[in-house]
Amino acid sequence: MIEIAKSYYIDEITQSEIAVRYKISRPTVASILKECKKRGIVEIRIKDNSSHYSPLSQQLVKKYGLQTAFVIPNEENDALTLTKTCRYAALFFTSFLKDRLRIGLGWGTSLYQMIQAFEHSSISGGEVIQLMGGLGGAPNLPDGSELARILASKLHARCFTLLAPLFVKSESFKKSLLLEKGIREAYEKTKKLDIAFVGISSNDLKESRLLQAGFISQKEASEIYNTGSCCELCGYHYDSHGRLMDISANRRVIGIEPQTYLNIPRRIGIACGKPKANAIRAALTGKLITDIFTDEDTAGLILKH
Repeated sequence: MIEIAKSYYIDEITQSEIAVRYKISRPTVASILKECKKRGIVEIRIKDNSSHYSPLSQQLVKKYGLQTAFVIPNEENDALTLTKTCRYAALFFTSFLKDRLRIGLGWGTSLYQMIQAFEHSSISGGEVIQLMGGLGGAPNLPDGSELARILASKLHARCFTLLAPLFVKSESFKKSLLLEKGIREAYEKTKKLDIAFVGISSNDLKESRLLQAGFISQKEASEIYNTGSCCELCGYHYDSHGRLMDISANRRVIGIEPQTYLNIPRRIGIACGKPKANAIRAALTGKLITDIFTDEDTAGLILKH
């Protein structure tokens, strides 16, 4: 156990490489490392003044009634800042791991990076559920079903995907689609979740991830923006106070229902970048998330209003 722990934590050899070296399976390596921490063979300490004890973090928690707020110092560019933030989110996620954990997963670059940074683990009876449809997006971007499958594989958990478009042409078609067995099973699973990880997007035309990914057209994005919607979360659009907009697009989403989403005990948002400040503030004001991961510059903008 000590040799494996040294190989992983000191020599920085991957779990897969360790498995080959010792002629054991990778899940066995993960179990041994977990047991090392349990027995006190390995102790992990994180010294970081940017955690949820920083002044900005505490201000966010107090102002918006959050359970936790992680504010990460900005790096030399936005890409590095996002990567660092997502690594922290992946580490935070490990504190929730337990048997029979039911995890809801949204979509977006931040969640993709969080999952990439997440180490393999193993929980018994766990489930990963895709929160929103994703067919029809840009082929070069990972969709929600792919993210759910990757995370489920890393956790050795069951995966339930919503193999459907994010938006459909009418409310009646949505009702019909939700009667399909596979889609209905995943949809029902969204009603019994312990935790969810979601991205937050601005509806500004230069920032809309739905537009960038091809889920909506330029015309549709303009129409949504002109209604006063400033925040998109799980495909739904909210105003600056975090209130669900009464617009056609919100009635044609294939995904978790807004009220069902609000019933999830922990709803963790990951979003960085000044252009997203208004959207994140809306999500915080509307209590759409219980925990937030963001960067210092963005947190400062959020707290200015």
